[in-house]
Amino acid sequence: MNWIDTHAHLDLPRFGDDADRRAAAVRAQSAGIVSIVIPGVEPAGWDGMLATAAQLREAAPFVGFHTALGIHPQVLPEIAAELDAAHIEQLEQRVLAAPAGMVAIGECGLDFGAEIEAGAARARQIAVLKAHFALARRTGLPLLLHCLRAHAVLLELLRAAPLPPSILHSWSGSAELAALFCRAGHFISFAGSITLPRARRPLESARAVPADRLLLETDSPDQTPFNRRPAGNEPAFLLEVAAAVAAARDETLAALAEQTTANARRVLGLA
Repeated sequence: MNWIDTHAHLDLPRFGDDADRRAAAVRAQSAGIVSIVIPGVEPAGWDGMLATAAQLREAAPFVGFHTALGIHPQVLPEIAAELDAAHIEQLEQRVLAAPAGMVAIGECGLDFGAEIEAGAARARQIAVLKAHFALARRTGLPLLLHCLRAHAVLLELLRAAPLPPSILHSWSGSAELAALFCRAGHFISFAGSITLPRARRPLESARAVPADRLLLETDSPDQTPFNRRPAGNEPAFLLEVAAAVAAARDETLAALAEQTTANARRVLGLA
């Protein structure tokens, strides 16, 4: 069986050092992971992320290491608002230059958690996200969307004007909202939270998502599957997320692998 991890932050310092990353890449290859998407989250980290992807392609040549560039709402409180225009211009230039392996724009989105909103007002987050939308329309690339406590606002923004089909990563909303995002043309990706013993909403959502809109991810090094804790997370653990989704949907792992791999290839334009 082949699997695609649509969201893994292998470049972040807390994932470990270069040797840790290379070892994780080899384990992913052995686990049947054929592609991994590494999102960039802030301008200062884009070069390092692209370099990490290049190194991992050498370590695990049978895994496609793909990339995305974006500005995550959770980094906005750490960046002066006066720099937003310059960073958006930089993002446009980098995306249009099409670095090797780039398949999406993001991670970007909205985070209305109290701590983030205190440092980055909703209006600022929405303005930065709309710049990502414009770039997606210009390039045809999908977005990797973070959404916390902002689903209604994000859905309204996505409905306001056509966008390339995009990915709601690490789904945390209700089954009803998941169905609405799918009807709007987008994809829902599930991560380690669905493996938790009391994961009622993720399980309900997994059952509600149409088969052709379903994706999987690890969100490494975060969201370690329950049975792997307290260890850190890595792409090889995607199979535990898959097992929870398959059980929720009463499907075989083989059927889920075939469907989610085809979905990821379609939305991300992978060969």
